[in-house]
Amino acid sequence: MYLALQEGKFDHPNRLFSSISLAWKNCQRDTSDVKELIPELFFLPEMLVNSNGYCLGKTEDNVNINNVELPPWASSPEQFVRINRMVS
Repeated sequence: MYLALQEGKFDHPNRLFSSISLAWKNCQRDTSDVKELIPELFFLPEMLVNSNGYCLGKTEDNVNINNVELPPWASSPEQFVRINRMVS
């Protein structure tokens, strides 16, 4: 459905949610960059993985967008969700 609303294309790679750390840094630096912590971040590790293998493009830094990049303390999406649930 999302692609139907976007004329069959994903958003520009630089605007896609691709890194937890980058999203955190951007929110700290730019007051107009506001993020919502959706409930899925606390119970759905699958949302952090590009399991369908969609080609999401490359950033301006020539980095391929694929799975969401996790912080160094999380070795897997499951661990990221588990730790988030313990801290919140």
